[in-house]
Amino acid sequence: LIMRAALSSELNVLATQLSRIAEADTHTRDYTLNSLRRALVEVVACFPVYRTYVSDEGASDKDADYVKWAIGVAKKRSQAADTSVFDFLLEVLLTTIKEGKAQPYRDQVIAFAMKFQQYSSPVMAKGMEDTTFYRYHRLISLNDVGGEPDRFGITPSQFHRAIQLRLQNWPHAMLAGSTHDSKRSEDVRARINVISELPDEWRIRLNRWARINRAKKRSVDGMPAPSRNDECLLYQTLIGTWPPEIQSETELDAYRERIDAYMNKALKEAKRHTSWINPNTDYEEAMQQFIAVLLGRLENNAFLADFIPFARQCARFGVYNSLAQTQLRLTVPGVPDIYQGSELLAFNLVDPDNRRPVDYARRKTILEEIERQSHNNKSMSSWLKEMMENPGEDRAKLYLIWKLLNLRRQNHELFRDGDYQPLASQGEKTSHLCAFARSLKKQEIICITPRLIARLMGELPGPPHGIDVWGDTLIQAPAAKEKQTYRNLFSNETVKTVNCNGERCFRA
Repeated sequence: LIMRAALSSELNVLATQLSRIAEADTHTRDYTLNSLRRALVEVVACFPVYRTYVSDEGASDKDADYVKWAIGVAKKRSQAADTSVFDFLLEVLLTTIKEGKAQPYRDQVIAFAMKFQQYSSPVMAKGMEDTTFYRYHRLISLNDVGGEPDRFGITPSQFHRAIQLRLQNWPHAMLAGSTHDSKRSEDVRARINVISELPDEWRIRLNRWARINRAKKRSVDGMPAPSRNDECLLYQTLIGTWPPEIQSETELDAYRERIDAYMNKALKEAKRHTSWINPNTDYEEAMQQFIAVLLGRLENNAFLADFIPFARQCARFGVYNSLAQTQLRLTVPGVPDIYQGSELLAFNLVDPDNRRPVDYARRKTILEEIERQSHNNKSMSSWLKEMMENPGEDRAKLYLIWKLLNLRRQNHELFRDGDYQPLASQGEKTSHLCAFARSLKKQEIICITPRLIARLMGELPGPPHGIDVWGDTLIQAPAAKEKQTYRNLFSNETVKTVNCNGERCFRA
């Protein structure tokens, strides 16, 4: 779609360049411009990455693998009688075809390979990020820049392996949870991720809301509007962004305006029922009216009466997801980045929603309170307990960031150059843990992070800690360490290891 509509002129230029290369050799001059253009379309559509980095020195092994993979898939998809055109294109993209040829021919090949790389990037960006991500709504927290909608997370062992590869190859690369280009902020995604842990309840709720709201749709071009797919996007968006407390109709109106603006942009980006180039105002108005009825009032609203309890459930566990991913971002190898406003829980959608002014005065006030409280050892324990009982009040995330950034500043060599050691665990809740150690010389930290918290907690109240939650779960301490006591960074309490089968362990 993108190559046919938005970037067709650039494709024609690329096909013309390739045709001139083909005409310059008796072995390839029989390939027509149309056959070369069709081959280019297939290969670009099948390209697994944004771009390669082929130069006049040739292609790296990794880039060669990407090109060969795309050529192979395109070849299988093609219905052309003669698929040898793909072999020709492979040699041109890897620049191997230039060997032994005259300099003008070599220059043409290199210029084409470079031009191809400048074309595949915008096609991938517009096709994947700005079209597919607005169409495929199985779990929209996966639909973000750098994300893969077909991958529902990884196991802790896969995570540790990925981090070890990062330490080996890109130890100082940036770690970002939200950026200016995010479709949804890190905290919105953390909430929506909870749905993946509650699939049965989600299915029931989704069908129930569809029945409740069926009569609120309009008919556009003989079909109910909005479509069921767009309706699913709306519900997940509401779960990810629902404010902690809406006290008045005025606040509800302001929230509805944000959702209106987002859904209008999402529908246009999807390019199914309307678009920026060819807007369908009837469909857009149908969605706007649908939202207006769903979010028209707080009282006597059958949809909100059923929606809000589930949204609060997702919000509760989503906060802990957010804290967990923030802790990981600030402790694993890499350079953590905190996007403006994300010091506190921020439930932003794609621009311009994430360009709204940040209340830095409020953040400063909360930070000053945190700094004052950290010096009051007598009330620290009760303050932390209260904060974790109500993590949605924002203090918890900023406290976590403040403590870990200070730790990084005091131990910058450890975080810059320290190794990474996964820690084994045992017990009934071991699948809900991600634990590792970072060490350098005599410095050492141990990071223990909960995962899949909705499944872990079930109906249990309160935060995810204590024997009622973790039972007999133990985390193995780093091997060959004489030290048997540690200090809890957040509470300053002493943490002692226990003996488990001759080894030192921590209780979860």
